[in-house]
Amino acid sequence: MLLGQATLYLTTVFTLLALALYGASLKNNRLLKLARFSFWLATFFCAISSFALLYAFLTHDFRISYVFGYSSSDLPLFYLISSFWAGQEGSFLLWLLIGFLLGLFVIKSAKEEQAPVLFYFTLVQVFILFMLLKKSPFELLPQAQTEGRGLNPLLQDPWMVVHPPLVFLGYAALTVPFAFAIAALQKNNFDTWYKRAFPWVSFSILSLGAGIFVGGFWAYKVLGWGGYWGWDPVENASLIPWLTSLALVHGLILEKVQGSLRKTNLFLAIISFLLVVYGTFLTRSGVLADFSVHSFADLGINAYLIFFMLLFLAVSIGLMLGRFPALKVQKTSTDPISQQKFIIYVIWGLAILSFLVLLGTSAPLITKILTQPSNVAISYYVKISLPLAVLLVLFLSFSPLLDWQKTDLTVLRKKVLLPFIIALALTLLSYLWGVKNLSHLLLLFFTLWALLSNLVRFFRKLPEGLVQTAGFMTHLGFALLVIGILFSSGYSRSQRVALEKGKPQTIEKFQLTYQGEIPEQNKQNSVSLLFAENGKSREVRPKLYFSDYTQEQMRKPYIRRGFTFDLYLAPLELRKIASHSDSAVILGKGESFEISGYKVTFVDYEMEPHTEGGQMKIGAKLSVSSNDSSLTLVPYQIVGGEEPEFHDVTLPDGQTKIILEKIIADSRQIGLIVHTEAQGAEPTETLLIEVSHKPLINLLWLGGVLVMLGSLLSIKRRVS
Repeated sequence: MLLGQATLYLTTVFTLLALALYGASLKNNRLLKLARFSFWLATFFCAISSFALLYAFLTHDFRISYVFGYSSSDLPLFYLISSFWAGQEGSFLLWLLIGFLLGLFVIKSAKEEQAPVLFYFTLVQVFILFMLLKKSPFELLPQAQTEGRGLNPLLQDPWMVVHPPLVFLGYAALTVPFAFAIAALQKNNFDTWYKRAFPWVSFSILSLGAGIFVGGFWAYKVLGWGGYWGWDPVENASLIPWLTSLALVHGLILEKVQGSLRKTNLFLAIISFLLVVYGTFLTRSGVLADFSVHSFADLGINAYLIFFMLLFLAVSIGLMLGRFPALKVQKTSTDPISQQKFIIYVIWGLAILSFLVLLGTSAPLITKILTQPSNVAISYYVKISLPLAVLLVLFLSFSPLLDWQKTDLTVLRKKVLLPFIIALALTLLSYLWGVKNLSHLLLLFFTLWALLSNLVRFFRKLPEGLVQTAGFMTHLGFALLVIGILFSSGYSRSQRVALEKGKPQTIEKFQLTYQGEIPEQNKQNSVSLLFAENGKSREVRPKLYFSDYTQEQMRKPYIRRGFTFDLYLAPLELRKIASHSDSAVILGKGESFEISGYKVTFVDYEMEPHTEGGQMKIGAKLSVSSNDSSLTLVPYQIVGGEEPEFHDVTLPDGQTKIILEKIIADSRQIGLIVHTEAQGAEPTETLLIEVSHKPLINLLWLGGVLVMLGSLLSIKRRVS
């Protein structure tokens, strides 16, 4: 038997022993020391098991199925380490190890509540262990192999080293407030639970939030589709408990100050953890295999996942039903315009957003039970999040300016006036710049107002120490985050360009020249582009290659980063094509242009639902006429998925194609690309590339950093 498997069994033995002893310690404190020692031993053997798996990767032990499946001997050291958590079995072991290490700190912080808190905390460790025993990372192959299958090229990135550990650190941290809440309900003692849970909630927000932001940055940097969040069910599985944790941290402020919202906070602490378990079920059971690019295959652990999910749910509901009716709490202020009430409004906003995202994420499971499995379109998430984002930033606009119990409206008007005027002026400038959508203007106005209101409070609090600015810094980060998302998503523009080898093309203010393909030793070939701006040129090398691992074309973009925008160059395809010319045409209804002896007139839009759930087919009805004939052609896009699908039409000459590139809704115009092939010309090597302009995306990353710094300061404040 391998050392790793043997120590995994020993981990199980001592974890079960610790669980039994902590359970017995609920009535007999003399067993507490033995329970603690058993937990320490379980932690020790789990660490040995984890190091054994890491050693197997570093020494290329291809006898082990998991090592064979996720590594190869040519991987650099960093990626060998990250191969540890590249698959389900290793990520469960990582989650288990992090849980045990955090448990050592929980033992110290739980104090006299150690027995009930550690009992429920250890029960969660048993849940993870059972899944590892069902599918072990130390399972041997029938026959040892000389080489491994390798690591997915998308995972060969430095962010892979930190992203999964951060997410699992957040998951493990959410176990702690859950354990404190359940222990408080069981003991019917609520005097100290929130004080001990508060730092852990802040820590889970920090770690899980950092994991989410790192994941978004990684997707933007590597995947080549220009986005950072695709509302994928696996992404949402991390987002939902993070949102409920944000709601919880606001509720704990009210409980700490005046003892209110205790029931709400206990519920949020419990539901945040249960959402982690539910997310684990969704992503690890194979339910989302057809709907998520991140979903894991079914390892045959569905029964375990469902059993533990129902167990935790039953215990939680039973204790809440038993204790809540008799639980007395202080009421909050009745003044609707007070800081207390606005904190409650924020909690409600976050809770509703969490529920609606959960509903969309669960759509494949719900529809599978009822009818044919299907998923919601990305447009669903946009429709639910936009109005709630407007409300949340509205609350953040007022909240820093309000008094705790009752606000003097005359004083409030004076406080509000300057941030209001500046936010309004900046919104009007944005309107002149091109932001015409009413909901976008409202979101921008309230976000700028929130930014300025919190900025004022930040600088007023700063003399008291940086730690005292934690909440305002987090709110500043959130406001910048919203502005970055609004502009980079809503006002990004993209165009697909065919670059013939050696022929420069001007795109916006930049000049691009495709110089050829560059072979790399690791077979991850690059394409050489001469990138010129402001009279200076440099070579840039985005990647475009065929992966033997995925049997697919892989891409990695080049990003020219700037203060106000990023220029995103994503190679799509290399091919030999005949010489051609492309021209862009903008048409309003009834307007025409002439090409190759044909008169093309834009008649009207054609819109209809597509067969895929939530997607829409948008076409442009074109009348095409010549001296002796006329016909109607409809180029169209299918929108609502991750990227629009373009379907072109060909004129009767067989040489001219028309592509519906964009819909300009505000002016009721369309943008067409007219593509004409040149007859008799030799095919030339051509790089098809997508060039995207991402305005103010750096505000998104800066906002994420400030949210994390604010969370870090909050932890320091709560601990001290």
